[in-house]
Amino acid sequence: IIYEPWHYRYVGREAARAIHEQGLPAVVIDGIGCLPRDSRPQKKEIIQWIGQVVESEWRYRGQREAAAGMAALLHDNGIRTYVLKGEVVSECYPEPSHRLSVDMDCFLLPAEGGGDVWEKGNSLVEQAGYDVKRGFYKNSTFHVQGLVVENHRFMTPFRGSRNLERLEVLLQKMMAVDEGADRFEGTYLYRPPLMVSALFLVEHAYSHFLHEGLTWRHILDWQMFVRRHREDIDWKTFGAYVDDFGFRKFYDSYCRLGRLLLGEAAESDLTGADRMMLRDVWAPLDLHETLHGVKGKLALAGNTWRARWKYREFTDISWLKALWIQVKGFLFMRNPVLHETLMENALI
Repeated sequence: IIYEPWHYRYVGREAARAIHEQGLPAVVIDGIGCLPRDSRPQKKEIIQWIGQVVESEWRYRGQREAAAGMAALLHDNGIRTYVLKGEVVSECYPEPSHRLSVDMDCFLLPAEGGGDVWEKGNSLVEQAGYDVKRGFYKNSTFHVQGLVVENHRFMTPFRGSRNLERLEVLLQKMMAVDEGADRFEGTYLYRPPLMVSALFLVEHAYSHFLHEGLTWRHILDWQMFVRRHREDIDWKTFGAYVDDFGFRKFYDSYCRLGRLLLGEAAESDLTGADRMMLRDVWAPLDLHETLHGVKGKLALAGNTWRARWKYREFTDISWLKALWIQVKGFLFMRNPVLHETLMENALI
């Protein structure tokens, strides 16, 4: 990974704290040796970062082992475990264990036949002695040998949004036709089709930006994914999807900041909207995931109000419509299902 002078000026005591919050300590330490000696952090700060690198490597190995064990259990019961983000992105980094990962997102498919494999997977995990939380419509959550797993019933937060529902249908249709030929060596963990991973990463970053805020890790994830798969993705089709689902204004700024981070663009290349996103990246995250129920929804509504400028500059809907989508979903679609007509008519 290339760290150009644009990034060097953030190195210092405050930068060490900020880089940790941005989820990049292990990645940044990889580039410290490329800095001139008089531009490097102090020795004690480097030692602290090295400690974080060792912790990251240890966590990566433990998470991978736990994920592989869970996937083997599901495989033995006729279920394929697809990794969303996670190692699909980590393997795109020069050193995969240096990408910070706090949990595992997965999507389950039957090895053959049909049925509700999401619930079947939850039940198998429970039978193995782990507690499963099903309170959120989008995914269940459980801990397996220290690994936090989000078992996705749906890949997008589509409740109340017809646009995201169309995207959800597209992603699930793409997944359904996958033959399960691409899995991580030595495991029963499967890679989704590349187009699914690409769209999932962009939607995930888009939602984070609107509801909580972006970090440099979100931006770097995309740049690393693109570098690895530049020749493998149908970018014309991908671009059409970006336009169709209303991600274009967000996506363009998102990519320009990525090129800025890697030294492939200068600050003078940024648009006014890019600079607004840049300020937001350095701002503290506006988290609400620790709150549940009505308090969580009120916190989300507060985030939407504070993010009015984001809807104005980076989306095709107003913040009021976004708020209505949240209210409508919470009040009238507590347990949403995908419309059968959309599933039948979706083209891939």
